[in-house]
Amino acid sequence: MNPTPEDKRNLDHHFAGGLAWTAGVKSATQILTWGSLLVVTRLLSPSDYGVGEMAGTMFIFSNVLAEFGVGTAVLHMPELSRTNLAQMHLFSFMVCCGFFGLATLASPLVASFYHSEHVSFFMANNLGLILTGLEAVPMGLLQRDMDYRRLSLIEAAMVLLQSVVTIVTAWLGWGYWALFAGAATGKTAATIMVCSWKHVGFVWPRWRDIKAPVELGRQTAIGRVAWALYSQADGIVVGRVLGASVLGTYRMAMNLASAPSEKVSTLLMRTATPLFANVKDDPPKVRRYYLILVEILMLIVMPLMLGLAMVSPLAIRVVLQAKWLDAAGPVRWLAIFMVLRTIGTLTEQVLISQRMTRFTMRISILNFVIMPVAFIVAALWKGTTGVAGAWVVLAPVTIIPLIVKALRTIGLRYREFLSALYPPLGATAMMGLVLLGLNNWPRFQAAPPIPRLALQVAAGGIVYGSVLMGFFRERMLRYFNFLASLRKGKVSTAVSEVVGRID
Repeated sequence: MNPTPEDKRNLDHHFAGGLAWTAGVKSATQILTWGSLLVVTRLLSPSDYGVGEMAGTMFIFSNVLAEFGVGTAVLHMPELSRTNLAQMHLFSFMVCCGFFGLATLASPLVASFYHSEHVSFFMANNLGLILTGLEAVPMGLLQRDMDYRRLSLIEAAMVLLQSVVTIVTAWLGWGYWALFAGAATGKTAATIMVCSWKHVGFVWPRWRDIKAPVELGRQTAIGRVAWALYSQADGIVVGRVLGASVLGTYRMAMNLASAPSEKVSTLLMRTATPLFANVKDDPPKVRRYYLILVEILMLIVMPLMLGLAMVSPLAIRVVLQAKWLDAAGPVRWLAIFMVLRTIGTLTEQVLISQRMTRFTMRISILNFVIMPVAFIVAALWKGTTGVAGAWVVLAPVTIIPLIVKALRTIGLRYREFLSALYPPLGATAMMGLVLLGLNNWPRFQAAPPIPRLALQVAAGGIVYGSVLMGFFRERMLRYFNFLASLRKGKVSTAVSEVVGRID
């Protein structure tokens, strides 16, 4: 059925209110995250980052498996009773405790795989699994309630504590243990906050009561485990084939390439995931919000990533230190891939909201089979630059099937989807031509590094903004009015003004 004006206003109010809260917190945490990253890169070595990445890869895999899709099931199944939720809460805690024990026993084997002697660090890194078991159901409830204020405050506290503790302990000479100390402190604080705001008791789980959410969670978990494996396979291959120091450099390249896009996409995903869960039975609303979010994401992410790809050698030399220059090659490929990955992440959320978890699971398994082989070949052939390039080359396997399936599922025409990409594509292409011209101008190359970087950033921003305002002025003015409305607190009408053309 078609959404009524009142329905649209209510959803728009939640959507814009969530954006306002999340944007405010993200602005502060973005500054904090980048500031702490710059400080820590000067206090830690590439080898320290490599050890942290090795242990972190193991934790990501075990954490995804241990969470078992419980939070997703709670979010997308509002029919669960309070008793069912309490049963799922105990089920989640028991599963995570079990995986904590297994991961601890496996830590020596993982360290041996990486030829690492830091077994105690690998074992300590597993402590976060217990916290995952406690927060899964409460976090799902906060998302289902679209409680963006508390979700934003949780993130702010976690990032603040993680940044401060990491910097202090790195300054004290803890080395790679500083990475663990910061992450553990931030996650502990987040778990305490979410459990206090959404208290859920423990009830012994009965299979007939939790079978449906466990099945949905199982499909989600398998897909996420496969995703975690193939998305971390590049780091595993680099660490195994090329060593800890090279892995630290590659991870820095991944952090530089992914941070801008992930900060923007997380800002919108925080509001989009509960939103799609609430409108999943209304295809017109799903199409409406999907087009809005695709356009907003690409308007921000596309120029950031192309700009980063073109200025990365100079930016790394100026902002970081010479010891990180080897990250420039991988950054270029990874920045391009992050544009596609951002669309894929949003699209997967749409498919999960439509309960297409079996399809997303199969795609993740397919990618898990293909990507590690590609990374091994690329690492032996072209080192870290080849590994980064493999992400782009195989994007038709990892990303495109999700988009095709989502468009068919929600009944969105390809022409409508491509129309949302046209403005950022055109403006970004023009920006790229200008930056390319600057990079090939001899007098520009002779200038000092800092003025050159500043001029590139300024020129790219001016060209991109000029093209958008010159050729897509009406569409851009809607977004400016939207931001102004958010600052004034007029969230009930802000989104409706932006997306009037879609209705």
